[in-house]
Amino acid sequence: MNGLDKKKARFAHLNEIKCITLFLRMLYINDHLEDIPAELLEKAISSLPLWRQEQALKFKFPEGRRECTLAYLELCRGLQLEYSITEMPTFGYNQSGKPFLPEYPHIHFSLSHCKKAIGCYISSAPCGLDIESIRPAKDSLVNYCMNEEECCQIFSAPNPDAAFITLWTKKEAVFKLKGTGINNDIKEILSPQNTEGISIQTVPDLFNGYILSVAQYSDAKIQLWK
Repeated sequence: MNGLDKKKARFAHLNEIKCITLFLRMLYINDHLEDIPAELLEKAISSLPLWRQEQALKFKFPEGRRECTLAYLELCRGLQLEYSITEMPTFGYNQSGKPFLPEYPHIHFSLSHCKKAIGCYISSAPCGLDIESIRPAKDSLVNYCMNEEECCQIFSAPNPDAAFITLWTKKEAVFKLKGTGINNDIKEILSPQNTEGISIQTVPDLFNGYILSVAQYSDAKIQLWK
């Protein structure tokens, strides 16, 4: 077992990994973040490359450090399982800050994390992933980022909070797919004109308190399995 295998083996017993599969694509989800004790988190951070350690330690609170660390380790896990890549990858960034793998331009990925879960989506084509904890749909925030039709959809839904997060994850997944970052199109990013040729798929986990969406340039369907 090489060094990377040993490092990741330390954390494997803590993670129930949910996988969403679609042909040449895989989404890894870890929604047992609270099971990781502080001392194990410190070991996980120390196992990272220096540049990723610095990114993780920029977070003020342990939760942010944990999410940043585990998201990267899920990418390492996925690269090893799908491509037999054992070294820890280095990121490059486009002008909007979207990360990519300079050494593996044929591999695309998207990372996302929140207080409830972290995810890593790996694909042979551009992709975008967003995961968000379900939280109150505050009027000011809804009106800021949703158009009139979406506002009506949210406030008329049986669960407005879940409806809001569902739409938000779809929007951010599309932004991440396009590699632009959130911009002034936020109210209309889900319009037919902006999503032509894009497939957006959402997986809610109301029991664990989060919702995720994946955006990609295809109509491939996903299946959830454990």
